[in-house]
Amino acid sequence: VAAEVPKKEDKALFSGGTVSGEIKAMHILGDKTNSFTPENGSAYLGTLKYVTPDLGVSGLKAGAAFYINGDTGATTWNAPTTNKTAQGMFTGSADGDTATLLGQAYLEFKSKMLDAKVGRQILNTPLTTIKWSLMPNFYQAAVATVKPVTGLSLTALHINAMSYGSRSAADYMLIGEGTGTAGVFGRTVQQSGTREQAKFINLGKGTGITTAGADNTSGMSAFNATFKAGKNFKISVWDYIVHDYANNLYADAMYQLPVMKGTNLTLNAQYLKQSDEGSKYAGELDFAMYGAKAKVGNKKWSAFLAYNSSNNKTATTTSLGSAQRFSGGFFNAWGADPAYTSSLFSRNAYRQDVSAYKIGGHYTIMKGLKLMVSHADYGKSKTGAAGGGVTAGALATNDATETDIVLVYKPTKALMLKIFKAQ
Repeated sequence: VAAEVPKKEDKALFSGGTVSGEIKAMHILGDKTNSFTPENGSAYLGTLKYVTPDLGVSGLKAGAAFYINGDTGATTWNAPTTNKTAQGMFTGSADGDTATLLGQAYLEFKSKMLDAKVGRQILNTPLTTIKWSLMPNFYQAAVATVKPVTGLSLTALHINAMSYGSRSAADYMLIGEGTGTAGVFGRTVQQSGTREQAKFINLGKGTGITTAGADNTSGMSAFNATFKAGKNFKISVWDYIVHDYANNLYADAMYQLPVMKGTNLTLNAQYLKQSDEGSKYAGELDFAMYGAKAKVGNKKWSAFLAYNSSNNKTATTTSLGSAQRFSGGFFNAWGADPAYTSSLFSRNAYRQDVSAYKIGGHYTIMKGLKLMVSHADYGKSKTGAAGGGVTAGALATNDATETDIVLVYKPTKALMLKIFKAQ
């Protein structure tokens, strides 16, 4: 269950600047016991943000956002194994700790031909976007986008540090099952690991790999070209270079056509390719995944069918200093989740030799009340799990499935309630 008071803006304060705030709380009602799944947890996130008016030049502004994440008081800590705590709601270094962070602090410029932003920020690109519960992932980055002609945009960015959010604990264990393929690599401090949360750290340090030099990478550089033809066609290509770790090439395309008045059919395709780079601190990498998605619908209802397939490279144990990685799959350490078949708690499309399918849709019951349902099936992968009560390197014995039901109630712009059921 999640309750959220969306951002409310007040432009009358601070000489024309914009102040916004948000309060969000999540509470687990219960769950079926297994090796990975938490059964209790209750946490909150508070956000306060300020954006200045133009700073002497039209389009030039500064912004800052402060975040606080902690326990509502309803969480059972030091719970027995039959009542495990949801660590994916928290970013403190110990049970129940409150975490605070200046997550955003940036200077931004926007014009007809150029957008630029430098500083701490939420970075919305295909391989820096992932679902979060409360505290988000943040990146310390410089980004510039130029629009030389109508429909064409060119982007360059560089990231030199990252702050892992609250759900990164779940990304590693509950969702990733210790494979390092679901958005983070290595346990958090609250999971008795070394990776800190709600703190900006070097991208190399975020992996927990202890090979000499691995914790001090030069960061991630990325380049993008996107072309749009009106609202009906878009194609985008990205190249992400994580220096001395990986080279990630990602491309996607979208085509939309009307099938009846007010109802459109949208077709999507994607491709992800990963290879090792430089000093190969993550070992030898050779991963590929492609996907397709078809969606039909409108604001009242929609239905979709999605597919992903990953390549089959023999899984071997690779020594990474004191850390171990079972290679085969996507080395996913910095918060990426573009796959069409990802679910609330499953991202198995990034594992080795997986064919994944997902079907779902939404229906608006009445104004402010929406029901979303989906079902995903992930074929047996050849990527070995680690932790959670299973033998390190254990392989799947059958397909994995997930069914999600989400009811969203939003009676006003200032209040939203979500009820989730995932099985």
